[in-house]
Amino acid sequence: MRPAVLMAAALVLAACHEIPQDAPKSYAGKADDKAYASDLFKGDKGKFEAALAARAQKQNEYLRVAEEKHK
Repeated sequence: MRPAVLMAAALVLAACHEIPQDAPKSYAGKADDKAYASDLFKGDKGKFEAALAARAQKQNEYLRVAEEKHK
C-alpha cells in the first residue's frame, strides 16, 4: 500500500511542475524588407503583383492541361 501512495504522490507532484514556455527576450534580428523592394522590381508593387499573378497562372493545372490539348 505504501509504495502505491508514494507512486501516486510522485505523479501528482511531477504533474504540478511546468516549465515556462515564454521567450526569454524579444527578437532583435534585422527587419524584413518588402519583397518588391529588390533590384528586380525597384520598389514597384504593381510590377511585383503582376509577376506573382503570372507565376500563379503558369502553375494553374486547368490552364496547363488546356494548353496541352491545343498543341
